[in-house]
Amino acid sequence: MRFGVLSIGNEVVKGRTVNTNASEISRSLIDSGHEVIYVVTCRDDEGEICKSINFLMHDCDAIITSGGLGPTPDDLTLRALSSCLSLPLKVDAESLEMLRRKYKEFNLELTDERKKMAMMPEGAEPMENKVGTAPGMFLRHAGKLIFSTPGVPREMRGMLDSIVELAGRGNLNYISNEVRISGIMESTFAPYVMEIMDRFEGRIFVKSHPESIELRDPILTIEVYGYSTNKEELSRDIEEAINSVKEISRKLGGKISQ
Repeated sequence: MRFGVLSIGNEVVKGRTVNTNASEISRSLIDSGHEVIYVVTCRDDEGEICKSINFLMHDCDAIITSGGLGPTPDDLTLRALSSCLSLPLKVDAESLEMLRRKYKEFNLELTDERKKMAMMPEGAEPMENKVGTAPGMFLRHAGKLIFSTPGVPREMRGMLDSIVELAGRGNLNYISNEVRISGIMESTFAPYVMEIMDRFEGRIFVKSHPESIELRDPILTIEVYGYSTNKEELSRDIEEAINSVKEISRKLGGKISQ
């Protein structure tokens, strides 16, 4: 299944908060046999959220949003989903009961701001928040799956297993391997990247990651990775490509350190 990840929040866009949620979500999906094809970030703005959702809906089979489910006025995710998918926003009885139980435990009133977290697009199902208060959301719409989680990392993390269970495990295997070399500039190795990838006809990807200034004691990590339903074939391709990287590095006078 092809996933898109949408991180929502002014604090993420302006750099106040590092977007660790996107990397954790992507890693979990890949480990579960799925493919992540987009990671998008937008501000707490209903129009921008809607544009991002529509963009992801075009190519993705499923979308996970993170952030914007809380009680404050800038928590707009579910209202934006309701608007851009033309689904009425309604109080979800199950979500409301979840919130009622949580606040009752601390002898707190269920205020209008707290009730706001139970408002969901018609047809949505809540996902229990075992760590915090705001429920997550699961929606099937137009043949797509849409999941919404809170932006607080530990709350988002607590919903990942539920998301994988609802989406089902995918059939893609992901394998990655790396070679760290010194003494070769990225621009020197660049022509060989496409040569290796062409040899495998798109089945594997080669990515160079420079670790130092190119003109002074260059150090590169060459990553080779791929996705396939055939794990054994992919493993052979990755191993062969890694061996090619090592061979090329030696010919170019590089030193392999791992």
